[in-house]
Amino acid sequence: MALSIDQQVTLVEILMILLGIAITWAVYHGSDRAELPGTAAIPDPSIPDDMTSDTRGRSLT
Repeated sequence: MALSIDQQVTLVEILMILLGIAITWAVYHGSDRAELPGTAAIPDPSIPDDMTSDTRGRSLT
């Protein structure tokens, strides 16, 4: 069964709309658990900051 040009264009349009919906869902899925600036934990001022950088797993060369 061969599709006409109009049917092919319509099919591609529908598939692109569904792809856009899928990408949007993938980006926003679970975003309600993201740490927002207003909800970040406030560090305890009595504990000093760690002065060393954690570079494990990083390559700086």
